Amino acid sequence: MQVFRAALKTFFRHKVYIVVYMVALSFMAVFIGMSIANTPQDEFETERPPIAIIDRDKSSLSLGISTFLEEHADLVETEDSRQALQDTVAQNRAVYTLIVPQGFGKDFVASAGEGKTPPALETLTSYESSSAHMIDALVNKYLDTASLYAASNAAYSQADIASFAHSDMVHETNLQMLWFSSSSPLPEQWLAYMMFASYIVILSIVVNAGLILAAFNRSEIRRRNLSSSVSTLSRNLQLAAACVVVTLITWVWVSILGLVVFGQAFGGVDVRAIGLILFSLFIFCIVALSISFFLGQLTASEFLLNAAGNITGLVFSFLGGIWIPLELVGGTIAKLARFAPTFYYGEALEKTNSLRDYSGTSLAPIFADLGIMLLFAAALFAVALAVGRLRMQSADAGGNAAAARIKS
Repeated sequence: MQVFRAALKTFFRHKVYIVVYMVALSFMAVFIGMSIANTPQDEFETERPPIAIIDRDKSSLSLGISTFLEEHADLVETEDSRQALQDTVAQNRAVYTLIVPQGFGKDFVASAGEGKTPPALETLTSYESSSAHMIDALVNKYLDTASLYAASNAAYSQADIASFAHSDMVHETNLQMLWFSSSSPLPEQWLAYMMFASYIVILSIVVNAGLILAAFNRSEIRRRNLSSSVSTLSRNLQLAAACVVVTLITWVWVSILGLVVFGQAFGGVDVRAIGLILFSLFIFCIVALSISFFLGQLTASEFLLNAAGNITGLVFSFLGGIWIPLELVGGTIAKLARFAPTFYYGEALEKTNSLRDYSGTSLAPIFADLGIMLLFAAALFAVALAVGRLRMQSADAGGNAAAARIKS
């Protein structure tokens, strides 16, 4: 096991890469996860969107509408002018603006009593906010209720109609959130950490494991190994075992750090969901190892390995939606992302978080994504083996001639 021990010594000799790529980036992922607001999944909080009301009628009915909306939204002061209304909408200070025209209350009661269509209110709605549509639905519901009272008794005044409508609309039902399974959802902070972990394992495994392979691919080391009593098969198996150990160290470190830091948020979470997430990261570590093996066959340069590892990590992380959600990028980029293993890693995490049972039908899409990641790894290993074979047969393919130009 001399080759195995020498390979691990090579790994532990590069402490800077271990500290920077494995430890420092892991704590960066912790900070990114902690920066996300981890809203309790079993609590419901009513949203109060900002709205503006321009009351030109000042009737009892229009005042009733304003009083009702104050209970469901935050009022924003704005002037009754075209410029001020445009600024309010453009600056998104109010997602919903209600304009009550002069004479609205009188015309509303009269039209309701005669069975005619009531006058319409002017509204300015932000289509970027679902809250605006919620407020608009509340206004319409309030007016429908008021219309029923106005049509039922002509003796009712606007104040009576507003009071009756408000009394009916003030009733609220109790809300209780129920899950389709006994497990609580996975913590958002931990999911963000595990998503960023794909970037960590690419850099850490590609560089650290790649340095082991690159060191043994140098011409003087290779000549000495070929003249030793250790067979080529044994030497390659020991190198592979050392790279697997580096991969396991990275996976265990990233996994344990995430569980320790975010463990307090796992109350009620099914252990199987946590295991699936960690297993998905392990599969992605195998992909990172295949990338490292491929790059280690191409170059023995420490500088090139660092550059290739960083570029690969950044590109795959972008295509996987770590830096920018894929919904915000163009259709071409979204299609291109399907050729990156990070895309399927993110899909596996998202589908695991959406699990409501652990039947074969529910788990099949997750294991399909994991299978695709393994296919990526197998393809890269196959290409790397072909490249390594060329290096052994021809100096022009980047074997000894390339390694001789690299200083130890």
